[in-house]
Amino acid sequence: GTMSWPVASGKVVREFGENKNQSLKTVTLNYGIDIESNPKENVFAVAQGVVSVIDWIPGFGSIIIITHKGEYRTVYGHIVDILVNEGDIVNAGTQLGYVNESLEGHIVHFEIWNDRNYQNPETWLVKK
Repeated sequence: GTMSWPVASGKVVREFGENKNQSLKTVTLNYGIDIESNPKENVFAVAQGVVSVIDWIPGFGSIIIITHKGEYRTVYGHIVDILVNEGDIVNAGTQLGYVNESLEGHIVHFEIWNDRNYQNPETWLVKK
């Protein structure tokens, strides 16, 4: 992967795909990755595109969806103090807002879609 991370510091705490909880004996499906970061850490666009959606979704809080070339979209969840508007053109590195607090801590949820197919963001992002 060569794509920059949406946050400068953090670690993946929930990976793409099936996540098994041994104590609860459950399996959940994650369509992206969850990156634990610092309170109020800056969240950045990972590539040039157009801010196509800003919304609020239960479980993800405020989300931003950016549409890129080739039917690609990136999704950023658990964002607070959003600094962009729908229709804005952003570049890689444009600040979108800040990491918000979720039930699991300060986490940004990040997804990459191609058309309607979910991609594993860890294959796209620079290795840390």
